Amino acid sequence: MRRTLFSIALIIIGTIATMGQNIPMIHSEEIEHSREYLRGNDFQKDLLLYVDMLAKTHPYYADTKHCAELNKRSRKMYQECGNITELITFKLLLARLASSLNDGHTTISYWSTYDTLFPIRLALDESSSTTIDITSEEHKELLGKEVTRINGITIDKLLGMARPLISADNEVNFRNMVKEYMMIAEFWQFLGMDSSSLHLTLADGRSMDIPAINKRNLKIAQLQKNTDKRVTAQRGVLFDYNIFEDHSICYLQFNQFADRLVYPQYPQLARFDEFLNEMFSEIEDKNIETLVVDLQYNSGGNSTLGDVLLSWLQPRYETRNYNVDVRMSELLATHYPHYRELTVDGKPLEMGKIYDLFGVDQNKTEKIDYDASQDSTKHQFNDNIERIFRGNVIFIEGTNSFSSATLLLTMARDNGIGTIIGEIPGGSPSHYGDILYGMLPNTNTLVTVSHKHFVRPNRELKGEIYITPDVKVELNDPNRDLAWEWIVENYGK
Repeated sequence: MRRTLFSIALIIIGTIATMGQNIPMIHSEEIEHSREYLRGNDFQKDLLLYVDMLAKTHPYYADTKHCAELNKRSRKMYQECGNITELITFKLLLARLASSLNDGHTTISYWSTYDTLFPIRLALDESSSTTIDITSEEHKELLGKEVTRINGITIDKLLGMARPLISADNEVNFRNMVKEYMMIAEFWQFLGMDSSSLHLTLADGRSMDIPAINKRNLKIAQLQKNTDKRVTAQRGVLFDYNIFEDHSICYLQFNQFADRLVYPQYPQLARFDEFLNEMFSEIEDKNIETLVVDLQYNSGGNSTLGDVLLSWLQPRYETRNYNVDVRMSELLATHYPHYRELTVDGKPLEMGKIYDLFGVDQNKTEKIDYDASQDSTKHQFNDNIERIFRGNVIFIEGTNSFSSATLLLTMARDNGIGTIIGEIPGGSPSHYGDILYGMLPNTNTLVTVSHKHFVRPNRELKGEIYITPDVKVELNDPNRDLAWEWIVENYGK
């Protein structure tokens, strides 16, 4: 059985469009009346507003010592902004501040400014080789070729130069991001190099110049995997499943934490809770022994969907949960006005302070007789212990697994649910997240900032950077489905 629900591309486009209508402008009366703001150019003004937003919103800067370091660093950047003439240069300067947090959710948007790009993308993984996996039709003979140097500089050295400019939770997340940014011509300009062409040196001894082109003229050629025989090949859906009765395996591909309740503007989408009820009903009817949850393509979304899935795998009263710290701020209250009504011990939340989310008296604003199980606008959990899946559970993680996908994987690991196979993910088990959007008013620069800190259930392991798979399995073999082969060999009938 296959359930095709909706195109991921469409939902992403729609989300961006909706988001763009509700992004607040970043303002601060104190900053905008300061001498530095009034005498500064547009870049200097927006730098001051950005620093103020970080200082008042991000959990890291609730520490006064960290905030003092930020202010000291920003004073030097203020002088740098006096010599800036191009918006992309300003954005990359802001990125230096954002990236220092090691927070993949606190970012600077480049996408509205770049016009030219280099028609090559490098596959950057743990291996020592760096190959071209996407290029233009004009250069498609380069697909799969190994690159040893760009502009005479080794790949490792280039990565070191780019690291301070890209927000990322960890090195895997950084490599996922940098390969996209390296396609932007202006990005190379900021590294102090010619942005009109790249000089590639290949492992076979050849070298060539690749000129930048207008992004509207790019026709993509991509290194394709042999997907005909790959059960785990990526599907253009939010989630779907297949039952393989001959192996007694249910394969669930979970590509995004999104559904109709997350995006009510798309009523044609399925609800994830209803989808799971149907899937587990079929698992029960056919006595399926193994469930595979494939998260290798999942970069996150609304983490509630992960909690709903976990309710089918373990009784909720037995589940160890994340500790979630939230920092109260004006930007948070702008996005979510109900925070102004929340209290702790009867007192309103104070701006700038951090609170244990589960210690906040959130129910004070709800009806006393409120019953979530009767609310059609809320995801429904499985509270029927008799329907808990007691079979084998396998999670597949990949380098693109991030944010809510990492939360789910961490919850599984810390609660002893199933086995994790695959590759090291891009998300960290404990991390900042739950982004707030803002627009810097003088340059129309879109920024995001985290307002929560997620600490994994197993506090003794909160310093770990990765959820290392129990079994490492290569996911990028172009001809073989190694993950599925391992699953069938170890759990198939």
